[in-house]
Amino acid sequence: MSKEKLFKELISNMAEDGEITSSEYEILLEKGKDLGFDKKTVDLLIEMELSDFSDNSYSENSESEENEIEENETITFKSAITRGGGVLTPDIIIIDNDSVTYKKRNKYLINVDSITVPISKISSVELNTSLWGTDIIIKTFGAGEINGNKFTKSDAKQIRKLIQERQR
Repeated sequence: MSKEKLFKELISNMAEDGEITSSEYEILLEKGKDLGFDKKTVDLLIEMELSDFSDNSYSENSESEENEIEENETITFKSAITRGGGVLTPDIIIIDNDSVTYKKRNKYLINVDSITVPISKISSVELNTSLWGTDIIIKTFGAGEINGNKFTKSDAKQIRKLIQERQR
């Protein structure tokens, strides 16, 4: 990584709120001198980084990092207490890029029972909506099915959508 890129990264980390305090400025001046920059160059680099923050077009690298974070995120859904889901034993569905995990605390409240299924092994996702909530049935190839009970209708639809998106 070049000196300029390193220094720009340092500036962006210090200016997360879009501003640089006087103590941060002093630190940047010292680090800039260590890297061989004069005060004018440091001021120019800071000004460029701060103007990028105000334009909301920081760089192409940050946009690709944001997309990467969205692709690698893990999303957790819990059954709704307002829909009759268990207070102490809620159904939990965790979706990441490669798998769907179903967790439920057992009836003795000591352990958590868990099933993890690769997304590639999921054959269908069914939603059974009633007055008391939506049940999710995730059918798989060879691993049976996962039954999640008492989710809100919007959560259930989002679970189905996320699984279908990751199957493509």
